Amino acid sequence: MANPRAGSNPYFEMTAAGSDRSRLPPLGAGRRHENRVLASLPPGDLALLTRHLHVATLQPGAVLQHQDHPLEHVYFPHEGLVSLLAITPDGATVEAASVGRGGVVCPLQQSNQRHAFLTAVAQSAMRVSRIAAAQLEVVLNESEAVERALRACRETLLLQLRQNLVCGGLHAVEQRLSRWLLEAADRLESDVLPILATQEHVAQRLGVRRTTVTLLASRLQEAGAIRWGRSRVEILDRARLERMACSCYAGLRERMTPLLPVDPVRATQPPAG
Repeated sequence: MANPRAGSNPYFEMTAAGSDRSRLPPLGAGRRHENRVLASLPPGDLALLTRHLHVATLQPGAVLQHQDHPLEHVYFPHEGLVSLLAITPDGATVEAASVGRGGVVCPLQQSNQRHAFLTAVAQSAMRVSRIAAAQLEVVLNESEAVERALRACRETLLLQLRQNLVCGGLHAVEQRLSRWLLEAADRLESDVLPILATQEHVAQRLGVRRTTVTLLASRLQEAGAIRWGRSRVEILDRARLERMACSCYAGLRERMTPLLPVDPVRATQPPAG
């Protein structure tokens, strides 16, 4: 995979040339937006955003924002997985957080953030709704509901940053790999991960050598927890994989769940039984 530094990523150039920049169409009665944050907003507050939202189609490896470069847009994923990467001056990377359709690729600070703190990379082909960062500031001043939703998203990103700092320094790579697979599945809302799941790619996300990931992936497969193919990973035994992960997974999930938007379809379904 190309190094996601500014000016060096062909995936971004391909995406920029082929993006669908159409304005988001009005949502009909009873229809919910594919992004859970947008779907959770009251109609009037959502309307303040949708008049400025545009839909873009991204290819795997597309760079949404570059670390330390001007922050131009905020993104609401409809699907897929976005990695937020910290990048060293020599190009080494480690994943600081990730975002699925239950979140937003947004500034980590509440206001006055003019440059991206991390690099954001699409891990799969995906559609997003995006809004100019300057225009979002205007909407935030008009809508308490939008401001509250973005504040919760920022908090989930900061929780991930803090937990990843602890996890990377204290826990074994096998535990961290198990946790990464579980969290990727959570963001994708599927135990089949159709992402850029080469072992080199995952090694970059964890900040370790590819040979380390190769060895540990074999162990997880031998344990019956996963099946690792060329273009996807399938979780076969989630309970086993959770036992092999460090305590960061359960702890972070418990803290993030109250902040995440509820699936409006599930919320209206009667309890089973």
